[in-house]
Amino acid sequence: MNRLMIFLDTIRDHLDLHQLPPVASLDVSAWSRPITVQLDVDGLAEVARALLTWANTLDDVSATLWRIAGGGWVHIGIVGRTPCGIPVRVYGAVLFDPSVFPDLPAGDKQPMPVHVLRGWASRGEAAA
Repeated sequence: MNRLMIFLDTIRDHLDLHQLPPVASLDVSAWSRPITVQLDVDGLAEVARALLTWANTLDDVSATLWRIAGGGWVHIGIVGRTPCGIPVRVYGAVLFDPSVFPDLPAGDKQPMPVHVLRGWASRGEAAA
């Protein structure tokens, strides 16, 4: 079986096994890049909840913030591995709010503790 088929089978099995949030897009490459999942949810709390749901199904999870160059949107994402080792990147986009992301200049990408997602998910808002 070729590498692409293994990736496709792995992500399909992962999606079948877990109740995961809606997906807007899925990018799969036969190269060593992670499978990339764009969430189909809106708002900071909803994106945080969706990312935590995914994080609970992956191993070795880390989180990042990336304020796109135009400055109006922030991509909040996690990277981890399926239990069989396939790398997966999951992200959602939220409108930039300086009260939530005070130290995130346009174009900047920063690591973020995963526990920050829990705060956003439970309270709906928190400082980064």
